[in-house]
Amino acid sequence: MRVRPGDFIVGDCDGVMVVPKEIAEEVLIKAEKVEEAEQKSREDLAKGALFEEVFRKYGRA
Repeated sequence: MRVRPGDFIVGDCDGVMVVPKEIAEEVLIKAEKVEEAEQKSREDLAKGALFEEVFRKYGRA
């Protein structure tokens, strides 16, 4: 993959990725939606919801 000036390089303990600057805003919006669903999943699980229910509701658990 080619990395160009202005691209975003993001990494954590699972790996590293390059986000081209042309789609950075779109990727950020989608990532924020995923984070919101994951937070709600954690909250529901902490309240005692079953894994299957949470997965059906948010598509992740």
